[in-house]
Amino acid sequence: MKKSLLYYLLSGVLILSLISGCKKHETTKEEQIPAETIATNKWIFEQMNLYYLWNDKIPTTIDNTKEKDPEAYFYKLIYADLDKWSYITSDYASLKSELNGDPVTMGYHPAFYLIGPNTVMIVVCYVYPGSAADQAGLKRGDIILSIDNTMLDTTNYYTKYTGKSYTVQLASITGHTVDFNGKSLSLTAKTTATDPSIYHKVIDIDGHKIGYLVYVEFISGSNDAYLARLDSIFGAFKDEGISDLVVDLRYNPGGEIDAAVHLASIIAPASVGANTSTLINLQYNNDLRQYFIQNNLQNYLYYKFESAAANINMSHVYFLTTSRSASASELLIIGLKPYMTVVQVGEPTYGKYCGSWVIPDDNEKWAMMPIVMKFSNANGFTDFVNGLTPDYEIEDDVTSAVPFGDITDPMLAKVLQVATGKSFEARKAPAAGLKYFRQIVPVEMRRKEGLIFGKTNPVIEK
Repeated sequence: MKKSLLYYLLSGVLILSLISGCKKHETTKEEQIPAETIATNKWIFEQMNLYYLWNDKIPTTIDNTKEKDPEAYFYKLIYADLDKWSYITSDYASLKSELNGDPVTMGYHPAFYLIGPNTVMIVVCYVYPGSAADQAGLKRGDIILSIDNTMLDTTNYYTKYTGKSYTVQLASITGHTVDFNGKSLSLTAKTTATDPSIYHKVIDIDGHKIGYLVYVEFISGSNDAYLARLDSIFGAFKDEGISDLVVDLRYNPGGEIDAAVHLASIIAPASVGANTSTLINLQYNNDLRQYFIQNNLQNYLYYKFESAAANINMSHVYFLTTSRSASASELLIIGLKPYMTVVQVGEPTYGKYCGSWVIPDDNEKWAMMPIVMKFSNANGFTDFVNGLTPDYEIEDDVTSAVPFGDITDPMLAKVLQVATGKSFEARKAPAAGLKYFRQIVPVEMRRKEGLIFGKTNPVIEK
């Protein structure tokens, strides 16, 4: 194993192995590839060869000195049969802000639906408190049909959505028809603290106290500020004397393993953290695994529960899930199952059993997030390619969504019924609802959904 890997592993800093020279070859002026591009391509190949989980599947017939586009070259190396998630960007600064939880953003999370041969609508899943969207009055369940009076279609919807300043035109659904309702809101993106604990409350049902948390991403925040917020929330739950806990992961695509460990350690029985039991085990490519073993770096092969001051010592927990619940969300669910009763309500999860490391180059321009490991729980459960199946299957119709914490929410109502034994009248979705529309996910978001990463290991997942 190369010295650069050793240094990286021991210091937590990824080392770019630059190759400054390249063999000259006969070529026309039009075919010449810039030296910077060749260096980037070689960096991509070397990092993939060292860390990629499926490094034995990397094509060896591609000449990286002739590849004009590093991004396209990266995706040529991916093992497409199993890997839907490896990702690369030439804008590391923006990625770092996003992963740190302080991006420049409108502050709302979209679901995109195809509502005609070419027409797209955006449905708002949630809004970050204090964001531009929040200040403009955008709320969960709102439908955006056009931006700056231009209808959204399959060619422009993602570009329009990611703009930095625009006015949205809202719509309503009647039957299976979507029509403008005359409302419009103006938004300008701004730096936003994307604390993933966007909502919490204690629901009191005849003295039966149930803690409810909406958690939308696994992010520690600057100086672990978002983990401290979790501690504060769970401290309040403990003070209230909750007997049940509901964690809403419906729209949580994953994030940092450290944040998942922290949340798991707060939830689990206190004895689990005190005994530092194993939350998950990690499997790498054979070369990397042998390196960790031979160099006595066993802590790279597992994550253990922590002894957490905010632990609420639960014996059971309820999770709300959809197909957007991915990666670290799934890690949390399966990691807790060997130690407590885990009840899953909603839709099957995404099905992401593997994770990435965030690997920037020396210039901090490019960064890749290749799949480097897959995880299993203490019982060896992994490879849930079709997601985790809920104990109670209930559809999440976001077009008729009620506010978080509303006991008429069908998923939450089901949990309250199971927890208390009482009947709750759930809000009924419209007769048409989303069955007339097909959800679509732009490739830019699909690559990031299910991202799982850790920062305390070699900068090892949004």
